Amino acid sequence: LTAVYDLKSALLERVYRLFVDPEASLLAGILLGVDTGLSQSLQQAFKDTGTAHIIAISGFNIAIIAGIFILLFSRLLGPRRGAVAAVLGIAFYTFLVGADPAVVRAALMGSLSIFAVQVGRRQFGLNTLAFVAALMTAWNPYYLWDVGFQLSFFATLGLILYGEPFQSATERFLARYLPPTNAAKAASLLAEFVLLTLAAQLTTIPIMAYHFQQISLVSFIANPFVLPAQPAVMVLGGVAVLAGMILLPLGRVLAWMAWPLTAYTI
Repeated sequence: LTAVYDLKSALLERVYRLFVDPEASLLAGILLGVDTGLSQSLQQAFKDTGTAHIIAISGFNIAIIAGIFILLFSRLLGPRRGAVAAVLGIAFYTFLVGADPAVVRAALMGSLSIFAVQVGRRQFGLNTLAFVAALMTAWNPYYLWDVGFQLSFFATLGLILYGEPFQSATERFLARYLPPTNAAKAASLLAEFVLLTLAAQLTTIPIMAYHFQQISLVSFIANPFVLPAQPAVMVLGGVAVLAGMILLPLGRVLAWMAWPLTAYTI
């Protein structure tokens, strides 16, 4: 663990050498789970617009990491060995960013989904979520009182319960006015950037209201504009930092490609 946290410190130092604030602090939060560098006003702005979830490591980040690892390791090592390497990579990243309950939940579900694909089983979201939650709370019952765990659990529950029905209902509605193929494509696009966010927010709004005495109505507008840029922010920002660890000038060139997206997010 000492070696892991030494690496985290080195990566954090490289983030601040390649980027300037506030973009550097935003990337530190998105990539490494360190959001202490963000100014109080900027943190409040993310909270007010309901987009604070992007600066905390969550299922969204783990899903991107898992996708990258599966794509990379499967090509290098083959499907089975690549899947094992991807799970190990997710575990390493979980420790690197601090292994908060929300991150552990996402990492376990991501790893189980990879396992399900390899053994030829169809993953049933509710079963997986219930199993992971039971496993985590058996390990530490106090997770139930952790706000991050509560938000992560209920956001995932919302996606499982409402994500597909919302998309199907939208597709049926659009099919009245568009050809079926176009309706399906439009519904898929809306689901990715609007409907899935709405599904997650439906189940997390009561928790946000209880803990923070605040509900952001503008979040339904803000998230569709912010979320599409985040995979590119993670990938380009992460590649720039890793390249900067090897060769600083190369990292700076790549950082110029990532910077506009982080500035746009802010």
